[in-house]
Amino acid sequence: MSSRALLALAMLPALIGCSSSGADSATERKKAALVGIEKMCRVAPGTLELGEGNQLAIQPSPHEKYDNVECVVRELRKSEFAADMKLGFVGNEMHPREEQK
Repeated sequence: MSSRALLALAMLPALIGCSSSGADSATERKKAALVGIEKMCRVAPGTLELGEGNQLAIQPSPHEKYDNVECVVRELRKSEFAADMKLGFVGNEMHPREEQK
């Protein structure tokens, strides 16, 4: 095997590692931004969950104030997530007070 081929083979793992770590750092940056939005809007930690394929799940507590959830949605529309994020609410099937009727 030539020295160029050996060099190319030696560099391959480094190149593969760089591409995945770039994606990992972008994901970590987005997760950190979500934590910042949760704190700023005073919602419980874990209300925003980033899934695969830029899917963002919002699962506020049933007792969460409407203004706080509105703040989250407003901030998400302003942030880096607005362009390519798929957004969905989780667990909004029925309000707890309506279940008692």
